[in-house]
Amino acid sequence: MTEQSNNISEYIISIYRKEDLMRAYHFDLEKFGTQVINFFPISDKEKLAEVNHYEEFMQQMKDQGIEEKGHLEEVNELVRTLSKLHDQLKADDENYYGVYQKALPFIENNMSHAKGAIRDEIQICLNGIYGFLLLKIAERIIEPEDQTMVDRFGDLLSLLSFKYEEMKGAN
Repeated sequence: MTEQSNNISEYIISIYRKEDLMRAYHFDLEKFGTQVINFFPISDKEKLAEVNHYEEFMQQMKDQGIEEKGHLEEVNELVRTLSKLHDQLKADDENYYGVYQKALPFIENNMSHAKGAIRDEIQICLNGIYGFLLLKIAERIIEPEDQTMVDRFGDLLSLLSFKYEEMKGAN
């Protein structure tokens, strides 16, 4: 997989985007190469490296049986780690708890809409941010309440990502 950025939440969302991109191209590396990679403003040698990277990424998805839906196990593990940290911070960090409280009504609303399919608060936030990005790409209008939700999810995920990096640095 690609190298992680300093913001673990952004990294997870970028992997979600790559997974959906591979699905949209029906795992056709040649088509993806000619329609996407060829337009990257990089050298031919770098383009070849990108082709190899995406080929490995596609294979990893196939090996894990997530061609139609789901996420790579490595990413699921990162989400589980973030969720554990989230639960710990809610109990131990007053500042974090305050940011969480502002996001909570939106989390609960989205969990209600998920009808039990998603029970993890951090997964709800990640999905909300990713869905927002998809709407922006499609140039859809974002309602003010939805923008507030995305802002609250973003605040929570940003602080959680910061705390995750702190935790990693302490180990």
